[in-house]
Amino acid sequence: MKNTRVIIVEDELAVRDVLTDWLSHDHEVRTFESANAFLNAIHDFDFEDEIPTCLLLDFQMPGMTGVELQSELRLLNLQFPIIFMSGNAQQADIIDAWRGGAVDFLLKPFSGIQVSEALKKLFDKAKELQLAIAPAKAEDALIDIPISQREAQVLLWLGKGHRQQEIAQMLGITLRTIKMHRASLKIKLNLNNLVEITRYCDEHHSSIERIISGKIAQS
Repeated sequence: MKNTRVIIVEDELAVRDVLTDWLSHDHEVRTFESANAFLNAIHDFDFEDEIPTCLLLDFQMPGMTGVELQSELRLLNLQFPIIFMSGNAQQADIIDAWRGGAVDFLLKPFSGIQVSEALKKLFDKAKELQLAIAPAKAEDALIDIPISQREAQVLLWLGKGHRQQEIAQMLGITLRTIKMHRASLKIKLNLNNLVEITRYCDEHHSSIERIISGKIAQS
């Protein structure tokens, strides 16, 4: 018996078959062609068998979408980690999915190795992931963040899902300046993508707000 479980919910048969062939060597694999099919079979699973479980979930499917299924699972108090698979997810959608419990995103087309690496990272850090997707979160402790007031503004708006052009208009500065601040944030805080930015803003929202208000002096 394998010691990890991967549930694949994907409407494309070819993708399901390839993933099953690739992942079955290392994981217990179950596949479903739609969100409703998975929900109809959910009582067949014994989620209390202590087998670490991950959901590979297609972002956009006919009928119930991946994000809608994610919400349904929260209502059922099933909070195992979700890796979304998507070819054209928008920034706002990614943020909604992340805040709903997603732990990673695989952009189509992806390789079997990319999937395996994502799953290995996930299962290796199962305890941390359980904390990351907990519905209740303690208020973040204040920390010193080495960014300027303007960088803090840009960071917060990026974390809320706004595009760089929109932020430039809201702050009354050029898109080039916004891109410079974004590059600076990447260097100073090692924030390389939208998911990392969103997570950082969620974890340190109060500290960022204090920089914006000028209550903490930053160099």
